[in-house]
Amino acid sequence: MKRKIIAAALCVLFVCMFSGCSQVKDMVQGGAVAGEYPVEVGGVTISGKPQKVVVLSPSLADVILALGYETQLAAGSEECTQASLRSLTKINAGDPQAVTALSPDLVLSDSFSDDMAGALSSANIPMLTLNPATDREDFERLYAEVSRVFAGGGAGEEAGVQGAQSIFTTLDDINRIVPKEKVTTACYLYDLNGTAVTGDMFGSVIMNYAGVTNVFKSLSGGTYDFESLRISNPDAIFCVPGLADELRRDQRFENFQAVQNDRIFEMEPSLMEWQGRTIVTAAYEISAACFPELLENNSMTVTDPTSGIESAVSDAMANSGLETDTTKYDTLQQGDQNEDVLKLQTRLDELGYLDIEYDGHYGEYTAQCVSDFQQANGLEETGIADAETQRKLYAPDAKARSAE
Repeated sequence: MKRKIIAAALCVLFVCMFSGCSQVKDMVQGGAVAGEYPVEVGGVTISGKPQKVVVLSPSLADVILALGYETQLAAGSEECTQASLRSLTKINAGDPQAVTALSPDLVLSDSFSDDMAGALSSANIPMLTLNPATDREDFERLYAEVSRVFAGGGAGEEAGVQGAQSIFTTLDDINRIVPKEKVTTACYLYDLNGTAVTGDMFGSVIMNYAGVTNVFKSLSGGTYDFESLRISNPDAIFCVPGLADELRRDQRFENFQAVQNDRIFEMEPSLMEWQGRTIVTAAYEISAACFPELLENNSMTVTDPTSGIESAVSDAMANSGLETDTTKYDTLQQGDQNEDVLKLQTRLDELGYLDIEYDGHYGEYTAQCVSDFQQANGLEETGIADAETQRKLYAPDAKARSAE
């Protein structure tokens, strides 16, 4: 089945999202952001730019990645499973001794147990609680706070706000594309015993931008009763992996329209909870699942399967203010050493191909990583980063290294 208008348009939006966040990351990693210290965040005074930060929240780690501050991390919790953090030291988030043994400059989390807080306080290690965002405005607050921590006040904080705005601009564009002819209702279930995404959770915000109405938007606390679910009878049900078959077998759900129309979709809970670039992936997956008639060519008429794609992409770009990638990439190969190589290595690191320190020098190991990327993405394996390879590397659909 061939992708049609929405597929093409959403791919363009992913280019927008990646491009916007890349600009912020380039500012940070290129040293353009020189924020002011000391700063106070959440009642904690940070005297200088931290270099050994431990993050115990995978959602905060996702924000840190979105803003490009991952080089300042010393370790993360085992739940920080992002591909770009594959080589980061992992520790048990419930083990105070493991954290204090690292002697970090700062420990970040969205909550601390009494044991962890006591151990960090005894070791004179600063800790900072950064609460997850609850809505769009609060999202800018979260990104501003993270950026103040890692890059200081002033320009550093502004970089965080820009990063948050870039992500929500993409969500706006997705929301403009999805159909509005009728209300499409949905829910996200963690289990069949009353736990779900409710209106006070950020996952509900994602659903809204994806073009669907959360049937539990008026509830809070992450809980629901079955009767309210039965009455709402959602058009689609999203759930954690492994729950779909159980739901289909449960006689209580047999008359649900989502069951009868086979519109039950499993989706990793991290997509509903992490607050970095992951939220755009979540919005895309929800939209793609709920509006399949716009993603697939179901026409009985035999036509050119690519007809309409070019104009659809042009329309989408016109709506989102984007242009195709027309960058004139210079070929990079072994022996080169410059900012373009550093950018190349940073992207290879993001996709999980490069797992050692890099400094902008195109050596033998970088060439092998490029070759691995080319193999995974259907390109000729030369180890040379020509224009075609770089264009694919920076594309939003570039394939990351498969987990072994």
